[in-house]
Amino acid sequence: MRHYRIAILFTFAVFFGTAEAQQLSDSAQVSLLTCGAGNQLYSTFGHSAIRICDPQKNIDAVFNYGTFDFSTPNFYLKFARGTLRYMLSVSGFNDFLQSYRYENRSVYEQKLNITHAEKEKLFELLVENYQPQNRSYRYDFFKDNCSTRIRDILQKAVGEKLSFSSQNTNDNKTFRQLIYPYLEKMQWSKFGIDILLGMPTDVRATDADYMFLPDELSKNVDTATVNGVKFALPAEVLYSAHEVSTSSPFSPNQVFFIFMMAVILLSFAEFYCLCKNKKINLQIFDRIFFAGIALISLVILLMWIFSLHYPVRNNLNIIWLNPLYLYIFIKLEKSNFYILLFCIACNMLVLCGHHFLPQHFNTAFFAIITASTMRLMMMIAKKRIRIS
Repeated sequence: MRHYRIAILFTFAVFFGTAEAQQLSDSAQVSLLTCGAGNQLYSTFGHSAIRICDPQKNIDAVFNYGTFDFSTPNFYLKFARGTLRYMLSVSGFNDFLQSYRYENRSVYEQKLNITHAEKEKLFELLVENYQPQNRSYRYDFFKDNCSTRIRDILQKAVGEKLSFSSQNTNDNKTFRQLIYPYLEKMQWSKFGIDILLGMPTDVRATDADYMFLPDELSKNVDTATVNGVKFALPAEVLYSAHEVSTSSPFSPNQVFFIFMMAVILLSFAEFYCLCKNKKINLQIFDRIFFAGIALISLVILLMWIFSLHYPVRNNLNIIWLNPLYLYIFIKLEKSNFYILLFCIACNMLVLCGHHFLPQHFNTAFFAIITASTMRLMMMIAKKRIRIS
């Protein structure tokens, strides 16, 4: 977790809570800061924060709900289980801006057109949130994150007169569709996300739900009104990132299509050799292939059962990434005929019926499913040839 310098007066206000220290002057300004995407997966979707700037009080602080501590014991296990605590942190504005310059991430500022009383209310709520007993929370990517927290605290500070326009009503997008544009240059990350996220990711998002994305929060703040008056001034560019190419030279679609074609050719070659009473041994390949499928299926199953992240539940990838592949990996050519047939049927269900299933499947999956089906059919063919 980054450590920032905080103005002495602000620190006094937060930790000692005197009314005089917390009071903002008439020159105070409140802004929404929206930061662009980074190169790491956790920063792919951007970031939101609130800036409180009061020159008369020597305050220029950024409230950031997206902070976590990498040094937390069992960090990755807690992250996977959904028990990792995120927290509200406070930093000096210059430090905040410099860190995003260093990461080459754009920063935009929208000054909020609210009354002094509303600024005071918002500042009071933020200070209250920053108290040690209040600052941490259980992160939820879609429902409770750095953007939704800001959406909610702005609504609480300004009240019902703050009206976000229903600009997304006709889009009717799912959560998965909303995150896809951010993953265009990260096809392998998109592939992994599509493996792990289940049916809850394909639920249609409401207008309020859209604001889990910092860009969407910024758009909604830009069009929002308070008693018919615009809620925010036009966005100002504080830092514009320079373009950097991060895309992989080979996409999952390309890699797995080549893999599928290789498996099909090998399977036909094996079948030809069997018919000619010649031997070709693909057992090592099959063991590695089915072991990989079995391992991923177990990860999906464990995440479904033990993780508190609700988007990983009800994951229909379990149909083709079937735990029965663990049995096939162990038994291989001695596998039960009906289990092999059942796995083929599961594969065909996804291949032929994916349009009717309530979950989106990454197109690269179909190449893997086809390859898996070919190997399963060869195992059945070999049993039949031996019997005859």
